[in-house]
Amino acid sequence: MATTIVAAATSRDLDTGSYLELAARAARTCVERSEVGLDEIGMLVNAGVFRDSNISEPAVAALLQKRIGLGLSYAPGRTPVFSFDLMHGASGLLHAIATADAFLATGVVKYALLVAGDTHPSTERDVADFPYSASGAALLLGTSPTAAGFGRLHTRDTTGPADPIAWVALDEAGADGRDAMCVRTGAGDRVDAAAAVVRACLAEEGLDGGHFAAGEALLLAPDPAAGFRARLAGALALPTRSVVGFDACVGDPYTAGPVHAYLHALDSGFDPDTTMVFAAVDEASAACVAYDPRAVPQSPVVHRGGLGPAVPEPCSSGVVHGL
Repeated sequence: MATTIVAAATSRDLDTGSYLELAARAARTCVERSEVGLDEIGMLVNAGVFRDSNISEPAVAALLQKRIGLGLSYAPGRTPVFSFDLMHGASGLLHAIATADAFLATGVVKYALLVAGDTHPSTERDVADFPYSASGAALLLGTSPTAAGFGRLHTRDTTGPADPIAWVALDEAGADGRDAMCVRTGAGDRVDAAAAVVRACLAEEGLDGGHFAAGEALLLAPDPAAGFRARLAGALALPTRSVVGFDACVGDPYTAGPVHAYLHALDSGFDPDTTMVFAAVDEASAACVAYDPRAVPQSPVVHRGGLGPAVPEPCSSGVVHGL
């Protein structure tokens, strides 16, 4: 059983700057689009980093679970909903996909709901020196017996000592520490790190420039930096049109970027059956994972003598597939 995307949604509503509210709205919309019942969802993972009032306990995933109304009552024979935070910067959602995939593969979890997004801890929008736009995003994952689904997650992390990317300057914030945040951006060129993980992913998946030129594959690279996608396409020798981000009006949604890019690609008319290569990168890490929603060709089978298990039909080359 392969893990597949059932539905996706984002929320950038202007009437709130709360990540909890924006993520909950995106999650509700995502579930509504899927026609999956809340009682069928067995996992909720939050990959958002910047949240209301710098909340650290309880987990934001638990707070979102309550807002959504997911698995709040227990009954005999019903599997409780497992919710937790998984934060890994811009690539957090891709790590959440890999984590959910491990649970879905066991069959214990039927559907997994992933949420991401960020906001200034004051919940005010457009705060000076805070580079990320307020938004929430959600992906609902399920399984399919026929689709190829997600491949292996490829990662690259900064090694050795590194300066923090975000912190609260307590001496300066004083009693307002819950509403304060300092963010360092623009340190280093992210193209090299992104290109390294994408190359590794494409090599393992057997994808090359020809697949992208023919429209059979698409690279989702949600980075708002000017010229980033064009430079990444050049580094990978891919057609520029095959590297897609999100609309400039979105700003920088940070952890919600992969969902914004995925929906932007679909809204732009790209075939939903296209192989989507998700990439995400920031100053500390990069990650990439391929997603193929198409059905995997099944080898024809024949029955020998009408008894015993089905046996794959030999190919003309004499090689038997599926063994």
